[in-house]
Amino acid sequence: MAELSLQKVSAQMLVPVSDDDQMFIRQLKTGQVIRAEFRKTRNLHFHRKFFALLKLGFDHFEPQPCRMEGTDQWFTPEKNFDEFRRWVTVKAGFYDVIGYPDGGVRVRARSLKFASMSQEAFEQLYSTAVDVLLQFVLHPGRGWSRLKVESLVERIINFA
Repeated sequence: MAELSLQKVSAQMLVPVSDDDQMFIRQLKTGQVIRAEFRKTRNLHFHRKFFALLKLGFDHFEPQPCRMEGTDQWFTPEKNFDEFRRWVTVKAGFYDVIGYPDGGVRVRARSLKFASMSQEAFEQLYSTAVDVLLQFVLHPGRGWSRLKVESLVERIINFA
């Protein structure tokens, strides 16, 4: 079963919001009927703003070479947007701790799906994510500030 986000663009037209939503719609055959349960979701503009913030941070993040533990072998980790998003989400405090039968635990980023997080929680995530990026990626010592980040995020979403 698929979960879609649709946006009303005219009196009788809903269009898919994300690339995944568009892909699902494209795979339907013309005339095919689907059934859905609808509910209003959080602010789409704010959702785009959060992903613009992540893109800004990701574009300025460069993985540093590191040595593999127990060896003299050095490598540069792969740069991956999905992992970066999960890392920021965890660092911002939006995670679950999962236990395993062997006694081990893992920290997992909470889902950012519209149905999984309220608008209020999402706004808190955004605010804390700015702090995380300023601490670890967009360093104030290099001219970054909350005001500069907010300004660039607004420019990104207004040009998208």
